[in-house]
Amino acid sequence: MKILEDPPLEVESKLPWFVEVLVYPASLHGLIQIGIFVVAYLVVDLTQPIMIAVFRHYGQVVVLGLRILLVGYVTFYFGYCIYDSSRGGRRAPNIAVHHVPDKGDFVSQIGLILGCVAVCFWPVGLYYGFTERTDSAFWLLAACGGFFFPMALLAGILFDATHALNPIFIVVSVLRTFFAYWALILSFCVFGGLVAAVFWILSNIPILSFVSSAVGLYLLLVAAHLLGRFYWWNKYKLNWGL
Repeated sequence: MKILEDPPLEVESKLPWFVEVLVYPASLHGLIQIGIFVVAYLVVDLTQPIMIAVFRHYGQVVVLGLRILLVGYVTFYFGYCIYDSSRGGRRAPNIAVHHVPDKGDFVSQIGLILGCVAVCFWPVGLYYGFTERTDSAFWLLAACGGFFFPMALLAGILFDATHALNPIFIVVSVLRTFFAYWALILSFCVFGGLVAAVFWILSNIPILSFVSSAVGLYLLLVAAHLLGRFYWWNKYKLNWGL
């Protein structure tokens, strides 16, 4: 994430911190990015029959490639928001024209996030592969992976390298910010419940799919800001030298 522009110097906010977190995507640039994502997905869905008709047997491959690029763009902006928030940014940022990422950046960002998932959840995956059971041990390993995942994701995004996914480094970072990190985890649990409630409400309302997609992207950016803000509040304890 070193290619990104630094956010403006932070000014004191008059809003409570939890309100600041919830309104993070509600900037012009953030809403524009959400609109781009939603419209792009809608265009791909609408043009899928045309793609299949034009490219015949390769139509599905073309559509899959476009979807991967869109997912890559979403993950890139997600990481962008984590980086921006870690530097004190309070609103979803703009991507500078001369820093527009290419498809290589998209794919590498997806690979980095998949690496975070692999580092944290390989024990539970290995356990299920050998036992094919979802017993208490399975859920305990899954909970442990979920506990360390935010720190792994934060380190991977900010260092922009897989070497930051060293399990010892991640555990030490958690210990350095033990109580603050527990507060972050509890915040994510509360936020997860809020997200589940929002989507349960949306599932019972006859709305267009792009509306629920926009809401989902908005909440994703809120989660990115919450994670980046954790680093901003605890950067001296973490002492990552960034």
